[in-house]
Amino acid sequence: GVSTDLSVTGKPAQFGRGVMQDVSDKLLQQFVACLELQFAPLESAVEPAPQIDPIFARFNSDAAPGCAVAVDRPGQPVLTRAYGMADLEHGIRNTADTVFEAGSVSKQFTAAAVLALIDQGKLKLDTNVRTIIPELPDYGRVITVDQLLNHTSGLRDWGAVLGLAGWPRTTRTNGQKDFLLIATRQKALNYEPGAESSYTNTGYNLLTEIVQRVSGKSLAAFSHETFFVPLGMTHTQWRDNFRRVVPGRAQAYDWKDGGYEQDMPFEDAYGNGGLLTTVGDLLIWNRALDNGTLGKFVTTKLAERSTLRDGRKLTYGRGLFNYSFKGAEEVAHSGATAGYRAWLGRYPAQRLSVALLCNAANADTGMGRKVAALFLPGPPDAERNASMPQGLFVDQASGTPLDAARFRANDSRIVSNDRVELTGRDGNVAVFLRTAPVEASAVKLADYAGLYASDEVGAAYSITPGADGLTWRIRERPDFVQVLKPVYRDAFQGDGATFRFQRGAGGKVTALTVSVERARNVRFARIR
Repeated sequence: GVSTDLSVTGKPAQFGRGVMQDVSDKLLQQFVACLELQFAPLESAVEPAPQIDPIFARFNSDAAPGCAVAVDRPGQPVLTRAYGMADLEHGIRNTADTVFEAGSVSKQFTAAAVLALIDQGKLKLDTNVRTIIPELPDYGRVITVDQLLNHTSGLRDWGAVLGLAGWPRTTRTNGQKDFLLIATRQKALNYEPGAESSYTNTGYNLLTEIVQRVSGKSLAAFSHETFFVPLGMTHTQWRDNFRRVVPGRAQAYDWKDGGYEQDMPFEDAYGNGGLLTTVGDLLIWNRALDNGTLGKFVTTKLAERSTLRDGRKLTYGRGLFNYSFKGAEEVAHSGATAGYRAWLGRYPAQRLSVALLCNAANADTGMGRKVAALFLPGPPDAERNASMPQGLFVDQASGTPLDAARFRANDSRIVSNDRVELTGRDGNVAVFLRTAPVEASAVKLADYAGLYASDEVGAAYSITPGADGLTWRIRERPDFVQVLKPVYRDAFQGDGATFRFQRGAGGKVTALTVSVERARNVRFARIR
C-alpha cells in the first residue's frame, strides 16, 4: 500500500514566520486526527472502489504502460490501485510506490516555495522580477512575482518559442540556462502584465531561479528541507538532473505507428514541471494543505483565486486551479511532460483527495476526476451544447481562427453577428471577430516567397509557393516541412500555427508574425 508515515528526520524545518515552530506537536495532532478518522463511521454503505478498475481497463495489461491512483477519504484507509507496466523492456509492473513525473502538478510545489520565502519576509508578491533577475528585458511595464505565480505576466512560453525554432520540447536537452537565454531575448509580451491570463512555463522556471537567488539554495534543496523531509514525502525529489538514477521510476511512453516507444523528458529545466513522486506522497501533500500544516499564508495563497487589472476573477490561484465539480469545490491541477500524465485533486469540504500518475502519453488525466466522481454525491455537471456560428471568426489578439473544438470546450457567448467571446476554464476571455475569408485561387503566393529570420526564436524560415499553399521550411532543420494554407487576407494557417504577413510601402511583404498556443505574434523580418 501507500505509506502514510509522517515522521520527521533531522531538524524541524521552518515554513515561515511562526510556522512549524514545533513540528512534533503538529504531527502528533495529525496522528490523533487520523486515528479519529480511521474509526469514524462510513459515509456510505456502497463501496465505490470496484468501480475504479473499469476506468483504467485499457491500461491493465502486461503489454502497455499504465497508471497508479490513490484516494484519501474520511474514515477509511487510503485506497490505491496500479495498472500496466512501469518498464516494458524489463517487464516491471506499476505499483502504488512507483515513481512518476508529475508534470505541471509540480507547479504548486514551486509556488509553495516562493510563498514560504514571502512568509519569511525575504520576498513580496509585488516584487519587481527584474530586481532579482535583471537580465530580463525591460518591457516598459513591471512584472511582479505574483504575476509569475498566477500566469498573468504576459511572458511567452519558452517551450512554444523553442518549437518555432523546430525543436519542440523532448527533442533536445534543455536546462535552466537554456530557458533563461530564450526568455531574455524576447522583445515583446503576449499582452500587458495583469491584463490577461496565459498559461506559461516561463514564469515558473523564473520562480525556480528566484528561489535560488533569494534563498541561496536550489529549489530542489529548498523543497527537500522545507517540505519533503518534514512531511515525510520520502519518495519525492526534483528532476534537476535527468541523468540521475531514480530507483523505482517508471519509464514514459507514447503510442506511435502501432506500438509504444519511449518518451522521456530529457531536461534539467524544472519548477514548471519535473517533480518525481508517488501517488502516496501526493496524498501526504494534499493532507498537509487540508490540515494547514504549511501555515495559513502559504495554504491560503496557493488556492486563492487571482484577479486581473479590470477586476475579473480567474480560476487560477498560485499553482492551483479552483473549479466546481459535481457541486463541490475542487482545487486541482493536471500535468503532462513527455510521456508522463498526472492529476491531483482535492475537495476540501468533503476531505477527499485523488492522486493520479501515469507513464502513458495517451492516458487521459480526466480519469482522475472520474475516480473522484465515484466518491462525490452530487449530480453530474451539465454538458455544454453551444452551437458555433457560421463563418470565419478570428482572435483579435493573435489572429488565430476559431475552430469548433475550442468553441465547444469553453464557455462561449455570441455577443453579436460579428463578435464571439470565449471564457476559458482559467477565467480568461478571448474575443473573436468575424473576418472575410479568402479564396485560395485568388491568393498570389509569390508575394510571400522569401527568407525570414527572428533573433527572438534564433531561426530562419524559407517560405516558397507550393501546390496547396505556401511551403514552410525551417533552416538547419531539413526534416521540417509544413504546408500553410490561406485563411484570410495575408494570413495562413499550418498545424497549430497562424502566419500573418505584413506589408510595407508599395504593398510589398516585409515581415511575418507567427502565433502559436502560449506565444503570440513572434516577429520574423524578411531578409531576402
